[in-house]
Order: sequence, then structure tokens, then C-alpha cells
Amino acid sequence: MPENSIVQSSLFFLFLISGIKEINGQDCESKETCDQCVQELNCLWCISPKIGYSHCLNKSQRDSQCDISDIEDPNVAYTILEQELLTETQQISPQRVQLKLRKNQKYEIKFQYRQSTNYPIDLYYVMDVSHSMSQSKKRLAQLGEKLAKEMQRRTTNFRIGFGSFVDKLTLPFANPYLDVPCAGCAPTYNFINHLSLINNATLFAEEVSKTKMSGNLDTPEAGLDAIMQAIVCKNEIGWRSNARHLLVLSTDAVSHIAGDGKLGGVIEPNDATCHMENHTYTKGLQYDYPSLSQINYVARQNNINIIFAIVLKAGGSTDVLKHYQAICNVIENSKSGPLYEHSDDVVRVIADIYDEIRESVKMTSIEKKDVSVNISSSCPNGSDGLCNNLKLGQTVNFTATIEPLICQKNDTLNKKLIRIKPEGLEDQLIIDLEVICDCECASKKDIAHSQCSDQGDLECGICRCYEGRFGTNCHCDWTESTSEDPNLCVKPDGRNETCSGQGKCKCGKCECKLRSDPRELIYGKYCECDNFSCPHKCSSRGTCDCGKCNCENGWTGEGCDCSTDQSQCINTESKEICSGHGECVCGQCECKTHEDIRYSGKYCEECINCPAQRCNELKPCIECELYHTMDSTDCIKNCSISSINIVEKLDEVQREDVKRCRVLIKEDCAILFEYNYDVEKNLLVTVQGEKICPYLPAVWVYVLGVVGSVLLAGLVTLIIWKLLTTIHDKKEYARFLDERNQTIWGTGENPLYKPGTSHFANPVYNRSSSRKSVTPTKSVNN
Repeated sequence: MPENSIVQSSLFFLFLISGIKEINGQDCESKETCDQCVQELNCLWCISPKIGYSHCLNKSQRDSQCDISDIEDPNVAYTILEQELLTETQQISPQRVQLKLRKNQKYEIKFQYRQSTNYPIDLYYVMDVSHSMSQSKKRLAQLGEKLAKEMQRRTTNFRIGFGSFVDKLTLPFANPYLDVPCAGCAPTYNFINHLSLINNATLFAEEVSKTKMSGNLDTPEAGLDAIMQAIVCKNEIGWRSNARHLLVLSTDAVSHIAGDGKLGGVIEPNDATCHMENHTYTKGLQYDYPSLSQINYVARQNNINIIFAIVLKAGGSTDVLKHYQAICNVIENSKSGPLYEHSDDVVRVIADIYDEIRESVKMTSIEKKDVSVNISSSCPNGSDGLCNNLKLGQTVNFTATIEPLICQKNDTLNKKLIRIKPEGLEDQLIIDLEVICDCECASKKDIAHSQCSDQGDLECGICRCYEGRFGTNCHCDWTESTSEDPNLCVKPDGRNETCSGQGKCKCGKCECKLRSDPRELIYGKYCECDNFSCPHKCSSRGTCDCGKCNCENGWTGEGCDCSTDQSQCINTESKEICSGHGECVCGQCECKTHEDIRYSGKYCEECINCPAQRCNELKPCIECELYHTMDSTDCIKNCSISSINIVEKLDEVQREDVKRCRVLIKEDCAILFEYNYDVEKNLLVTVQGEKICPYLPAVWVYVLGVVGSVLLAGLVTLIIWKLLTTIHDKKEYARFLDERNQTIWGTGENPLYKPGTSHFANPVYNRSSSRKSVTPTKSVNN
């Protein structure tokens, strides 16, 4: 092989090795101090490395280049500080742990949650008492004790309270010049707490009954004002710390939101603070209505579950209900449901919504932006920390993955407190996190060590030079320009560049160039690093370190341009990430193909070529039940259906957890049925009793259709022929008239006409002659 080819191949190999090194891990050799080294997860610090090697080594060089006693490689430290057993009042275990991690190091913390069978409940009922709600108030007063008894079936430790609201007493919301807005009504007010939380249902019913109705001018009400005060006035309302908090808002109108107060001259934003005097909200004309984000924040901080019970008129519009359903999409852990004006379903609606809340749990974390916390569970599709269909007393295993993203310069900022808790509950797991950003050997430095030319301290095997001195042994002075071996400033990567072309070698050490922008730095042992060449400058969502982005919590990717937030990948109906058929990448679902089954759609919710699943399998069982196609004993033997319910017609709206089937049977008909599974995984089937058959008309309909078609075709043909001939005749007649008008006859005689008399001339008449005629000329008659 020619020498040039060998050289080129060698250079290519060196560049390839260098590239692989950059891809597989950080360039540990560029880290000059122990604290810089241990902040890179794949690096370790060697106090006394073998000759020719850097102090900061890749972990793959651990055994070959350094003695074990000289290694600084901080490990994870995990300690359980508090761990009480799971009880009726303690639903999370452990309660407090301590964790020490390096930057970008992940650690999984296991913890348990158990749904209490008798957990205390505080239910505070806030009602709109504008005049249109009078019937609903009467119903609530009648059903107050029934509501309490229904909730006491779920816990023996139940308390209930009552408050009411109307609107701000200023135009255009209400008329401030009227003492009472209607006959027998109370003056308009913002919010009143009539009854703090107690365990006396009879007193609750009495307070509701004696509360007078009131009125206002415009349609929207001050519901959000009432919610805000009911949440933040903890002492006035009587919320307990270890209880599930339910706040029910009942109204038949939409609510005013932040900004509406300006219409009445109330311009100061809501301060989310309690302003109750004598159980009455007194600052309604000073502070605007709260925003939805404020309500969401205080509800989350105070563990409040908000239930919007919306009163609907019989046959009326559902726009108000849709308004509050949209609000539930903004306020976490809130629910909405309809109440019909003259029905007794207030008890059922509240009980059902509470059961729905109780049967699910979602773990959330309150952490700093420089720490990543991901929660998963042992539940099916529990990757986002959500568990559904929980039974009372059931224990669920959760895993919290903790990853520090940044090392702060201030040691106190590297100590963080992370709280993990179920939404709407006080129970929590507290994590005392310490990010390891320093080395233990730093506390054992030798002052003015001889190895450092008495001009620096020996720390972790290297010299920390005093001001004005530098070099491996602090033997160089910045005021001098002498240079040692320039090869000391060349990175051993085969490129043979002094200080990577970004600096000059001074006393065996690289002095990196200064940029015009003081925020842009070139650094590293060989000036091989900078903080400005990262893709997209880390999109302002991270810090650039040696060409690599250290992204803030919630972002990832080479340029920190990829969000880790999975909320955009969760279908609001199924509550699953990508419907369980894909992965969430950068806030978008990437659908999977499994066994030639392809999924598509924003949430991978659409199946392009899904088989009929169990539809055809269940067909014989449905026919057996409906039409007795086999013996009843064979039906039971061959079918595993737990329950078959025959209905007149299936619901038009199909539930998310139900599979609907349409299968053909004899006579070209089809049967329509649905199937799903209960919590015990039993198969439940609902069948539409009436089969669906195509309409087949009688034979005479076909005969009349054919005859009519023939006659119609003949009639149409005749009409077309008549139209065409008429048009043709009109054209010919018009042409005839035109030619006649253009004809001009000349004057003359008919060549066939013979007149009665003919005249002839004698050619010799009157001619001069020497002879005289003896015979005279005579006329001849014809």
C-alpha cells in the first residue's frame, strides 16, 4: 500500500475514534478540576493518575489508569427518614426520604399508596340564590339529610357546610339603588358563608331552607368569587387538613371571569386572599373576579376537588353545562354534571362524581425546574402516574424517577425539596434531594504545598494556584511570556492544533481567546469548549456547555427544542398516552404498528385495519340468546358471557370503554350489540332487540317502475323530436321570407306572348328610281 494511503487511513481512523468518543460520552479530559469532572456522569477523578494521563478519566479507564484509593467517583446515597405503615389516615409510605445524586444521574424511588376505606370527607355546598334558582334551593333543603346519609355510606367521618352567592353590588351587575331586587328577596350580595363545616345534616337543611333568594341584572353570576373565598378562607369554612375536600358549586348561569369587573369600575386584580367579615365577603367592589388560573392554583394548593352541579331546564339549552365542562379542562381535578330543575338527582350526581374521584388517583410532583421527576405506577397504562378503577383498600406501587439537571454554583441551591402527592389529598412523599457537585477531597487541601511551588494549594491532586500564578505546578507568572513545550497545549486527538486553534500556548497552558460578547466564553484545557455553539443556542431553555445543551426541566433534544410534556399526547376521553398505541415524542404521538395493525390520528386512536376483535366470536352466542339457534345448555357451555342485556335500542353516543359490533345474520339482516368488561374482567353484552334488515319492495313496484321508465323515455323522445322539428321549420320559413324580400324583377315582355298585329317595312319604299312603278304599294292584313 502506498505511504500516502497509509497516512490517510491512519488520520481517518484517528478522526473516527475521536468522533466515537464524542458520541459515546463527555470529553472527560477537558475537565480541569475535580468538581467539573464529577458533574459529568461518565467521568471520574483520579487524584494521582498514571504518567501521561489526565486526572479526569472516562469510567472505562477506571481500573487501568488509576488506583482505587485515588478515585473520586461519588455514588448514589438513598436513606429513608420516615416510614409509617399504611393506615386509614396514612395513605402513602414512605413519607420522607433523603437522596444524593450527581447531575444527570437518574434514581428510582419506590413508594406505595393505598385507598383508605373510611377517609374523612368535607363537603361545602355553594349555591347561586338568584331568583331563577328558587326551585333548586327548595330541593336541596328537602334532600339535605338524604345527601348526608348517602355520603355517610362512604365514610363515617363526614361534615357538610353551606354558602350562597349572587353578584357584585354595582352596575351593570346589580342595581345598587334598590333595597331589595324582588318581593320577599334579600339584598344583593357577593358571597355569604351561612354554615361552616359541621356533622349536623339537619342544621344544614334548615340553613338552606331559611336562606332568602336574591337577584341581579345580568345573566352571569359571581360563582368564581364564591369559590375563591370558600377555598382561601380555610378557618372560616372549617376545612380539615386530613380529609378529602369537596366544593360543590350549583348554578344555572355562567360565571363572570377576570376582567369583567372593569365593566363596573372594579379594576384591581383579585389577590386570592380571604376577605371575610362576619361570614360575608367584603371586598367584592375592590377586587375583580378571579381568573381560572388563580382558581386552579388555590384549589391545587389547598387540595380542593371542585364539582360544578349545573341546573338545566327541561327541554332547555345545555350551553351552560358546556361552559363549565370547558372550565373543568382548565381547573385540575374538577368535575361537572347536570341537575334537572324538578328532579331529585342532586344526591346521585354528587355521590357519583365523588365515587369517580375516589376510584382514581393521580400522583403529581412539586419540584424545581432544574430537576426532572417522572412518575409511573403498576396500574395498566400508568406511565403518567394515573390509576383508575381503584378499589377501597387496594395498594398501588408507584415509582418516581428523579434526575437533577443542573449544578448550581451556590451549594445551598443544590439542596432541594421535592413533594410527591395525590391530587386533592394532603398525604405526600417528601424527598430531600442533594445534588453532588463537589468532591470530598476538596476538604483536605494542603496549603502552599511544595508541589505547587509554594504558590498554590494542593487539592485533589492538582494545584490551585494563587492569583497571578498558573501552570501545572503554579510555576508560571502571568506577567511573563515564556513558553514551555508547546506540545502540552495540543489535544491528543490527531488534529495537531495548538489550543484547538482558539488560543495561544503560554507556559505550557492554553490561554483562550476572548470573544467580543463577554457572555460568550471559550474554555477547556485545550480551548476545545465554548458556551455558544450549541444548536439554536439551546432555544433559551438550557445552558450550553462544551457544545452540548443542558436542558431545563421539561425540555430535551440537542437544542432543547423538544418538550417532555405528555399532556398534548393524552386523549381527554381515554386518559391514556397516545391511546396506548404509540409514544409521545416532542409533544406529538408517534403511532406504532403491531402485528400488521396500524394506528393513526392525533392520539393514535384510529385503527386503520383493526379486525372485528370479538364481534364474530360473540355472534353465535347472541343468536342463541335472541333466536334460540341452539340448545340452552349448549349456549351456556359454549359462551363465556357473564351477562346479556337486551334493550329496545342502543344509545346513540358510544362510551369509550365499549366496543360496538354489527354482524350479518341470515336473510341479509344484521344484529347490533356492544360489549365491555366490568372491574372483575367479566364480559358484559348489551344487544339491540330489533334486527336491522334492508327494505325489500314488492314485485309490482319493480314492474310499474320498468313500465313507467319505458313510457317516460318514449314521451321524452317524442317531446325532443317535436322540439327539433319545430325549430327546423321556423328556421326554413325565416330563410324563405328573407330571400323573397331580397328578389328584384326587371321590366320586359314575356317571350312566349304573341301580339295580334304585326308590322313589316318595305325595303324599297320611297327609294329613288329611274323607273316609275306601275303597281302601287298596298298593306297586307294578317
